[in-house]
Amino acid sequence: MKAKKVLALCVAAAMTMSLAACGNEEAGGNASQGTVEQSPESTAESTQEESPASSEAPGDAAPEAGPASIDFEDGLFGFVGDNTTVAGGLGNAGGYSIVDYNGSKALEVAPNGAKGVGVGFQIDALLGDKAAQVKTVEASVGVSSSDGKFYACSGKVYGLYAGEKDGDAWSVYLETANPKTVSYEVPEGRSFGEGDNLVISLETDNASSESGWQTLYIDNVTFKDADGNVIEADTSAEYAVVETSLDPNLMVLKDVVELEGFAGSGAGWSQSGPNPLTEEQAALIAENLVPGSVIEIEYSSDSPIWLVSDGQTGWQRAVDESTFAVCGYVAANGGKVQYTYEQLASFWGEGFEQNMTFLQGESSADFEIFSVKIGVDSGFVTLGSTVELEGFVCSGSGWSQAGFNPLTDEQKAFITENLVPGTVLEIEYSAESPIWLVSDGQTGWHRAVDESSYEVCGAVADGKVQYTYEQLASFWGEGFEQNMTFLQGESAADFEIFSVKIGSGAVQRAHDLVEVEGFAGSGAGWSQSGPNPLTEEQVALIAEKLVPGSVLNIEYTADTPIWLVSDGQTGWQRAVDESTYEVCGAVYKDGGAVQYTYEQLASFWGEGFEKKMTFLQGESSSDYEIYSVKIGQTN
Repeated sequence: MKAKKVLALCVAAAMTMSLAACGNEEAGGNASQGTVEQSPESTAESTQEESPASSEAPGDAAPEAGPASIDFEDGLFGFVGDNTTVAGGLGNAGGYSIVDYNGSKALEVAPNGAKGVGVGFQIDALLGDKAAQVKTVEASVGVSSSDGKFYACSGKVYGLYAGEKDGDAWSVYLETANPKTVSYEVPEGRSFGEGDNLVISLETDNASSESGWQTLYIDNVTFKDADGNVIEADTSAEYAVVETSLDPNLMVLKDVVELEGFAGSGAGWSQSGPNPLTEEQAALIAENLVPGSVIEIEYSSDSPIWLVSDGQTGWQRAVDESTFAVCGYVAANGGKVQYTYEQLASFWGEGFEQNMTFLQGESSADFEIFSVKIGVDSGFVTLGSTVELEGFVCSGSGWSQAGFNPLTDEQKAFITENLVPGTVLEIEYSAESPIWLVSDGQTGWHRAVDESSYEVCGAVADGKVQYTYEQLASFWGEGFEQNMTFLQGESAADFEIFSVKIGSGAVQRAHDLVEVEGFAGSGAGWSQSGPNPLTEEQVALIAEKLVPGSVLNIEYTADTPIWLVSDGQTGWQRAVDESTYEVCGAVYKDGGAVQYTYEQLASFWGEGFEKKMTFLQGESSSDYEIYSVKIGQTN
């Protein structure tokens, strides 16, 4: 840390009254990325020494900090960005800037007005190859409110590893401890790698119901290795935007257990993992890897991991050895693959879990396996289209209800129109236990939860829970949506609800995904782009892969979704309702992807169209760019 930080602290000790006077002034406003903004009365950056009475954002002097990896004195902060994936109810920050805070420069994170924030640090970009050496992270965290009063708040410091996370809680409950040093310990067996993030979140704030969410300040971020040495950071690094939605191609698992002792690495075509299995490992597999279960492998490799074992068949790879294309569900960006029990049994035989003597991973490329877990599909889905029940933002203590009571005529009409058989209701919330719903419907006042256990019947993911219409009808009666007079949320713990949405058209998971090469391109609205004519290789791939039970996924950028144009059995025809141009496919990734089933396309082009196509192109009502077209199997 620079000398002026030390000077400011020394002056603070000698001039308590001056600090008390300046400590209540507010920091300057937001600045655009890469600039430094001073408080209104603070001295210019070129000044050699700052006056003891210069303006700073509120906060008592923090203890002397040692050398830091990032002290923000250089004015750079391009390596930070929004990360709302770590907890429910987080939103993007209102802006980032560098300001004078507590005697030095610090990162100011402006509130968004309605939600907490998650501030992501791009670890691999900051630290390069040394990212894997990080064992401890420390940072100074403080807050200030718009009304100048102190309010208690809390959050977490998370490590985000290829989508997996863990976190250490922090809190500022006393004004005399604002700011304070918070820390995070990297768990045993974990290490930061490519694309991984550190996230500092502000999740609860007593000011939110008074003067609005507080401004967050972060300073002196320090990465240390196992010996306590500070690791230098490259603050010219740039933050890569983190995907904020769940991977639509993976199942969200529940009742998860980890197969300990599986972490390891190997060269391409080598095997790594327990050989032989211990008695404990064999017992865990026999108990948990059963029909209906899923095994999930987290890894790093240029090609997916498959498994090798004996089961009922002797030594055998659980992969098609003619192609080495895995049958499992692979994460969109790699790093995870999931296999169902039934997929593994097709290689090793029914009941294989009772006879395994070893279980190892293998890949066609060098690999590292971080964990192997077994669980059950929770049923959580990526919804293709949603509408929001506006205004359902509320909070309550455990066992209290919050929401709409009574429903307005407009809310009743909205629910009646949208919450119908086949739809899903999704709640985004923050609580230690999931949210269930309370309403009357056909039954009178009734909780939509098993009151003997209070285990929700819905599908739970991080900060979200989904209920199907049919699940709710099992409590409130068929046609309940026609008779509801109120709708509220409840939990066994203190809770906050951020949104309630109703959706349909769930994105289907696909395995054996293959890309239709040569489809990338762009076009103006109402123009077509894509292979015309199809090459022999493209024709053969489509005829083989785009079959009943398959899906076609398009990733794109446009203001309106992409539909397809081809001939098939019908001649030139758009696969969209030309009276409305509303696509029949499931739109996801915030409008950056759309999925069509074979059956949806066949409704336009005729059964067996895949055998007759001479061209295949994309089109939209707005300017667009198509990045990829992939075909996968769902059965």
